[in-house]
Amino acid sequence: MMIKINLLPLESFKQTATGQLSVTIFVFVLLAAGLGLYLFKSFVMDAEINKLTDEKTKLTQDLAQLKTTSTKALEQTTEFVNQFKQVAVISELEERRRDQTRLFDSVAHEMINQASWLTSLNHANKVLTIKGMAIDLQVVADFHMRLEQNPHLSNVKLVRSEETSINGVTLFTFDFIADTHFDSPTLLKDGLASIELPPREKLVQMVTVAAPNLAETLQNEAEQKTL
Repeated sequence: MMIKINLLPLESFKQTATGQLSVTIFVFVLLAAGLGLYLFKSFVMDAEINKLTDEKTKLTQDLAQLKTTSTKALEQTTEFVNQFKQVAVISELEERRRDQTRLFDSVAHEMINQASWLTSLNHANKVLTIKGMAIDLQVVADFHMRLEQNPHLSNVKLVRSEETSINGVTLFTFDFIADTHFDSPTLLKDGLASIELPPREKLVQMVTVAAPNLAETLQNEAEQKTL
């Protein structure tokens, strides 16, 4: 008698078991991968993110501090430049006063005693006006020649010469005009070593770092003084 055994349920069970095992392994792999990613995120990514966040916070604070320092430096530089300009103006006026006094003194020394006399000296808008008297025209001509040799004068012109009589003595009155030239103020050019004030060129370079516009005004002002 032949016994027949149906193997289909066994094959079906094997396939089902194999499929379930594959699914189990796949799920385990997914769980392991998920756990790995979680651990990577927790111990690596989160730490890196926190580090970057801390660095960003520090950079933001440093930037804010830098802006505050820059603003304060600009205010101090602006105040210094304004004060420097005021001191430069005062210094220039003092130098011009001394230059004018020396010029008047040099012109007076060009006069010939007992032969010529000054009656007026006036200096305004870089023009010197000289009025005086002489015993003859030759004295006037000699005085004219000496004025032309003065290093602070140029374009010397005799604008009037007239004969006059004073107490029966014949004299000649004269008027001269001349352009004046003085050296530029030394404060802007050379600085003041006694108070550690640098020369103009170096000062402009230093101010340029903090405020280029302010440095430009200093440079322009200095160039105008040399015209």
